[in-house]
Parts: sequence; C-alpha cells; structure tokens
Amino acid sequence: MAQDADAFRRSAAEAAALEVQAGMTIGYGTGRAAFAALEAIARRKLDVRGVPTSERTADLCKRLGLELTTLEESPRLDLVVDGADEIDPDKQVIKGGGGAHVREKLVALAARRRIFIVEESKLVARLGSTRGVPVALVPFGFRATLERIARRFPGATLREERSDDGAALADLPLPRDADLRAFAAELKSITGVLDHGLFLDLSPEVFAGGSQGVRRL
Repeated sequence: MAQDADAFRRSAAEAAALEVQAGMTIGYGTGRAAFAALEAIARRKLDVRGVPTSERTADLCKRLGLELTTLEESPRLDLVVDGADEIDPDKQVIKGGGGAHVREKLVALAARRRIFIVEESKLVARLGSTRGVPVALVPFGFRATLERIARRFPGATLREERSDDGAALADLPLPRDADLRAFAAELKSITGVLDHGLFLDLSPEVFAGGSQGVRRL
C-alpha cells in the first residue's frame, strides 16, 4: 500500500512539474510530494528560480541545481508547487505535517497559481478526518499559549520538534461540525499563535495520483 501511495504521489508530481515553464519564479514546497516535483523539474533542466519553504527544501534544491531566491528578493511568484495533508471537496486544505506551514502559507499567498500534489488517499470528505490541524506557536511562553488554546479547543498535543524558525509545533483536533473559517479565525486570534495549517479559500489546482492515473481538480 505504501508503495502504491509513493507511485501515485510521484505520478502526480511528474504531471504537476510540467506546469513549470522556463523563466518562472516559483515556490518550492516541502515534503515528499513537493520533493518529487522538484526532482522532476530539475530533470527538465529549466531556467527557473524559487523560494524554498524549509531548510530541507533548500538543501535538496542545492543538490538538484535549482536556483534559490527569497520572498524579499521575489515577493511575487508565478507558481507554487507543494504537497498537502488533506484536501476536501471544496479544495480547502490542511498542510503542515512537516512543520513548515508558516513559510508554506507565506509562499502560497505570494503566488499567482498554487498547485498541490497528493495521492488520492489525501482527498477527504471532511477536513480533520485523518489528522489534526498543525499550529505554530511563538517560542516564548509556548506552554501557556497551548493552555489558552486547550481552553477553547480541547485535545491539542505538542510535538517534540520545532520549525526551522524555532516555533513550537502542536496539533489540534478539528471538530466534525466546525465552521472552517470561524475556527481558523478564532485560532489565529489567540495571542502566541503564529499560524495554523488551514489553507482556506486559496483556489489551488490539485493534482491527485491514484489507481486510475492523475486527476486534475
């Protein structure tokens, strides 16, 4: 099953990589799907440059020979190519399983087009079906912040690892009947929360690999 998921992910990544054209400035995502797409882009020998969303991504791009830039140098991007943890029928998204969701969201918001690559098992009827919502917390007083979150949204769990920017990372169950926009706004309003992994209303193009090939949503 894991082999199937890897094959589905790679086929979707190969298809998504064809959307990248020479001369583009793009967002380089983080995670297995994004990394597969970056490898496919590098094989095409295109003259592109991009903003990496994590140190892992930057290291991979250096090994692949993909040129790097920053959002300060390139505040407007043609395209971002990234993965996702869950996507619902309205193309609302949870990201951040790898802890890079703050940078990923900044890069996604800077891009004219957003492509998310998934295997078909990541397409869910309801966000929160297979995982919680990642949350990044200001390092100072992060345990107190987590307590404030828990008073409003029970069940938050703290990860051992930190983000590349030093943020503490937690995961929060998404109630079955939650209004996504209201939930996202209330969570973001809590002092000490940097950002969360709900990527809402971004109108992404989704490349989903499965047993019937790659679907473009």
